[in-house]
Amino acid sequence: MKAWLIAVFFTILFITPHAQAHPHVFITPKATLITNDHFVSQINVEWEFDAMSSSLFLESVGSNTTEIWNLVFPETQLLANGGQTARTGYYAYVEIDGRIIDNLVPTGFTAEFIDEVLRCRFTLNINQTVGNTMKLGFSDPTNYNDFDIQRGNFQVLAQNGAIPVLEKQTENYIDKILLSW
Repeated sequence: MKAWLIAVFFTILFITPHAQAHPHVFITPKATLITNDHFVSQINVEWEFDAMSSSLFLESVGSNTTEIWNLVFPETQLLANGGQTARTGYYAYVEIDGRIIDNLVPTGFTAEFIDEVLRCRFTLNINQTVGNTMKLGFSDPTNYNDFDIQRGNFQVLAQNGAIPVLEKQTENYIDKILLSW
């Protein structure tokens, strides 16, 4: 049964890009930004998956964190137009003072099921000073995942100094959180 579910999951993920009229996985992201005045050291991220995706993960790989990592962050993915892309940024979009921060790699990845809902947690190490603005968002170039960005799910843990103001903003149909000092 496990092998069948995994085969179906990967068939949908890798072979049917033209049939993707809408996202297949819905994720509600939460994030806590750790700041010290204008310095952002890290972003602690939690993703809560929808019930259907959670049950597919549970049935196909159980609670094996390594296997969940490989399904959540595959090395390559098919784009909606049929092309392929290497995974970069791990769905995270971070921009500081107009400059995009590339090559973000999650650390400390954990996965657990709480009330049959998959929750993945990881940290993005930023370690950068922000002059005025920082944007944070999550998006998937394959349109396979959809991230439900809600302003109330983003928090700032200010260790010192100025605390940024958070507001939700939409750019190119992607919801982002804007931090401004």
